[in-house]
Formats: sequence, structure tokens, C-alpha cells
Amino acid sequence: MKIMNQVDKILGIISMLLFTSLIVVVVIQILSRYFPYDFVWTEELSRYLFVYSMVTAAPLALRRNEFITVDMLVTALPEKGQRIYESVIAGAVAVFSIVLFIYSITLFNLGLDFYSPTLGFLMAYAYAAIPLLAVLLFVYSITYIIDRYQNNIQGKEIDEI
Repeated sequence: MKIMNQVDKILGIISMLLFTSLIVVVVIQILSRYFPYDFVWTEELSRYLFVYSMVTAAPLALRRNEFITVDMLVTALPEKGQRIYESVIAGAVAVFSIVLFIYSITLFNLGLDFYSPTLGFLMAYAYAAIPLLAVLLFVYSITYIIDRYQNNIQGKEIDEI
């Protein structure tokens, strides 16, 4: 799992860079309201930066079990029952990510015919976020299950970024 720890760090850094870029672009958008310069591309770029920052952050949240959950009944279960429950949920995420990947390829191919209105790049780059998310969620849901049975509760063993 040392490889996954390195992937975690890389995804965390990418996510922070994307989110920082998002903040910079939004500040430029706000400041452009008060200056004669009009940056029409900021709204579209901020949308894509937000999507990709979530694509890189969601798998990390899955592995570290940082999503909001209603765990009132789960915490009443014994530790083995909690592991089984969490594994079933992660398995459902893995199955969902396979279905998501299959259908997202169609959307990605559709994006090969269209260009973004203000930035002028292929929409396939924007739509590539969905299959990328599906692959990352699949890998991280399987990793999450493995972590549960190796007693590697994330957040305790992984260095915080």
C-alpha cells in the first residue's frame, strides 16, 4: 500500500493546486468587474477547475472515510460488522464506478465534436473528468476494502498533506 500512499500524496497536491487555481480565477473574475478589462473565460475555467478538483479529492475522501455519513446504527455494530458494512458500501461504489465509466465513454466521445465556448478547447477534456473519476473511485474503493481488512484505518497511518 506504499504505492497508494504516494498516489494519495500526488492526488492531494494536484487537488490543492487545482483548488488554488480556482480561487485565483474567481478573484480575477471578481476584480474584473471593477476594471475596464472583461475576462469572459473566468466563469468557464472556474467551473472546470472545480470539477477537476473534486475529481482528485473525492477518491482521497473515500479512502480516508471523510464523507459525511449517518453512522448511528453502524457504530452500534461490532468491529467486524462495521468492516463488513463498510466493505459492502465500498463494493457498491466500485460497481457504480464501473457503470459510470461505461456510460461516460459515450459522453467523452461526444465531446470530441464540440469546443468550449470561451476557452476554445475540445469539450472532451472537460468530459474526461467523468471516466477519470470512475477509474479513481474504482481503484480507491478496492483499496478502501483492502485497508479495512489490513486494519489500516486511513488518517492514522497516512501523513497529512
